[in-house]
Amino acid sequence: MDRNIIKIALASVIALPLLAASVSAQVTNLGANPTSDQLIKALTPQGGAAGAQPGTAPLKFRGIRLLQAKPAAEAEGRAPAVALDIKFGLNSAELTPEAKDVIKQLGTAMASEQLSTFHFALEGHTDSTGSRDKNIALSKRRAESVKNYLVSNFKIAPDRLDAVGKGPDDPLDPGNPASPVNRRVQIVNLGQ
Repeated sequence: MDRNIIKIALASVIALPLLAASVSAQVTNLGANPTSDQLIKALTPQGGAAGAQPGTAPLKFRGIRLLQAKPAAEAEGRAPAVALDIKFGLNSAELTPEAKDVIKQLGTAMASEQLSTFHFALEGHTDSTGSRDKNIALSKRRAESVKNYLVSNFKIAPDRLDAVGKGPDDPLDPGNPASPVNRRVQIVNLGQ
């Protein structure tokens, strides 16, 4: 067996979570009441469903898939992402009825034929009020709540979803870090 192929395969498996964290995203803010069709359109990569080059097939080695292109990258190298206004209780990760309505649309979109093969980062974001450490922990719990709801209610495979807490570190409105617009769950398409 060629040791270089094994090294490349192992490096790919190890680097995939790091790559997911480093993908820059082009964020579409869909607000409080997006439809599943809007989510499908916003989260589908441009230039083909897999974001891969036309006419290429994924390489496989004993069940490990090696990426040939940037995950879900658009032509300018940015992954499609949506910012959703998912409502939680104050200082809580408990989903409100309004949040469940939004997540229902997201679950429908993720289960659709267009998106069913993709992996996603669920990024929890907060505004800048309060302690940074508490905001990071809260945003992670909120992202995990969304993940758990998608898994239990829409049968989305848990390995398709990465819950990440970003806290106040990546505001949509950098000029006003305390703005409510910065409190969101952002969905990033990481590719297949």
